[in-house]
Amino acid sequence: MNHFRVLPILTGALALAGLAAATALASSSVAFTGSYAGKVTEKVDGQTVSALANGAGTGTVVGKGKLTGTVTGTTANPPCSPFSGLGTISGPKGKLKINVLSTSRGCAASEEDQDSITVSGNAKVTGGTLKFKKARGTLHFSGHYDRKSGAFNVKLTGKLTY
Repeated sequence: MNHFRVLPILTGALALAGLAAATALASSSVAFTGSYAGKVTEKVDGQTVSALANGAGTGTVVGKGKLTGTVTGTTANPPCSPFSGLGTISGPKGKLKINVLSTSRGCAASEEDQDSITVSGNAKVTGGTLKFKKARGTLHFSGHYDRKSGAFNVKLTGKLTY
C-alpha cells in the first residue's frame, strides 16, 4: 500500500520539477547595452524642470530604434539635481518600459557653465511589449546634455530578464 502513495507523490514532484525547468527556460537573462542620441525639449517653471527626450540608437536586445521619455527635476540643489520619470526603449523586437529612479542626477559642468550637463543614474525596466511583456531588470545610464542646443547622448548597460 505504501508503494501506491509514493507513486503519486513522486509523479507530482517530477511534474513540478518539469514546470520549474520549463519556466526557467522560458525566461532569458541577458546583458543589455545601448547607445542613443537625440534632442531634449525643456520646460522650466520656477525651480521645476521637465524634459522630454527623443532619440535614436541601438540596444542589444531591442535592435535599432528609439528612446523616448519625460523626466522631471529641480534646480534647487546646484550643481547636481535629482530627476526621475518614465520612458521607453523600442525597436523591431518590442518595447521596454523604463522608470528612471529619483537617485539619478544631472550635474552642471560648473557654476559658470550651467548648459553642459552630465547625466547619470539608474532605470528600472518594468515590462514592455511583444517579447518584453514580462521584462525586468536595472539599467545604468550615463551621458551628456547640452542645454543650448538641446542635444543629448546616453549609454546604457545592465541585465534584463524576460
